Amino acid sequence: MKSKYIKTKVIFTFLLLSLLIGCSAQQDTIKLGSILILTGDGNSWGIAERNGIDLAVEEINAAGGINSKLIAVNHQDDKLDPKTAITAFNTLTDIQGIDILIGPTWTPTALPLTELADQKKVLMISPSVGRKEFNEGSNYIFNLWPHDYLLADELAKMIYEEGQRNVAIIGAAEPWSQDLTQAFTKKFEQLGGKTFVQEPAMDQIDLRTEALKIKEKQEIDSVVLISGAMNVGLLAGKAIRDLGSTLPFYSVVVGDNMIQQAGKTYDGMIMLTSSTPNDVFVEKYNKRFGVPIDYGADTAYDAVMLLAQAMKETESENPTVLQEYLTGLKTYDGVSGTLTFDGKGGVTKPFLVKEIISGEQITVERSSLS
Repeated sequence: MKSKYIKTKVIFTFLLLSLLIGCSAQQDTIKLGSILILTGDGNSWGIAERNGIDLAVEEINAAGGINSKLIAVNHQDDKLDPKTAITAFNTLTDIQGIDILIGPTWTPTALPLTELADQKKVLMISPSVGRKEFNEGSNYIFNLWPHDYLLADELAKMIYEEGQRNVAIIGAAEPWSQDLTQAFTKKFEQLGGKTFVQEPAMDQIDLRTEALKIKEKQEIDSVVLISGAMNVGLLAGKAIRDLGSTLPFYSVVVGDNMIQQAGKTYDGMIMLTSSTPNDVFVEKYNKRFGVPIDYGADTAYDAVMLLAQAMKETESENPTVLQEYLTGLKTYDGVSGTLTFDGKGGVTKPFLVKEIISGEQITVERSSLS
């Protein structure tokens, strides 16, 4: 009887210790969340960002974690759908109790979360949302990707300086593309040029009418595919080339996945991009994942490393404390380049001018945003 009592006591003690150890382990974990495009249109960016996050977490944990705590990440797929993004946000914050998030990937799922993040005081850092309305909509939101309208502005100046005066623009009927189209048009016309703008719907498949309108305008010097990072831009480019046009193409922020889909359509296209991962990171990424790097991997990696720095410096995981630290930063040297903070959650950094040759992005020059 005594033996049975001792055995029961030992088992109870073991279970209690296991429970305490489990609770301790749980308390010693820093929980992060991500909301990214992991399936559907744009998923090459989201997957690259997930990989960048995971790589940073692996390195931090291998080095002992942050303030003796390991990091765990809960990845959510927003499928580039606003309702799905909101569900993912609520799942992470209300159910999982996570108040530090990385993402989203693109504007359509980012803007619906701005007010939620502000209301709940949830810290968010996006690797690739290029609109100021996102980070300037809440003190708790940061972008590590420069606002893309700045690139459109620079592209307008570059094309005008090359001597072109009449430019056709293929945009798209969605906020990001419309912002860039407006910025390009404003700057180009201020300089003295003329623009011919078309903004087809995002789901439009047949772009022959738009291509014909461009061909009929004999004065057109070149075509700017503001929507070149999207399917509508690719379809428009193909329609223009199918008509035999050899007008030069220009664009901003076109990822490898879209370039590969374009084949010869984008051959010779000049584009401006804020994707500037350093060579050491590119090699490390390719070795770890066995695939070419895509947009957002470097900035997602930097987002985790920046959070780690903030947590170490402040010895806190409180979103408000971290937000105040990040707001006070002036610069940060990461694998994505030297980021200069604007005090409103946004950044600027040097960009690249690239030419697409046989499906490869060849750097033409490095420039700074003015």
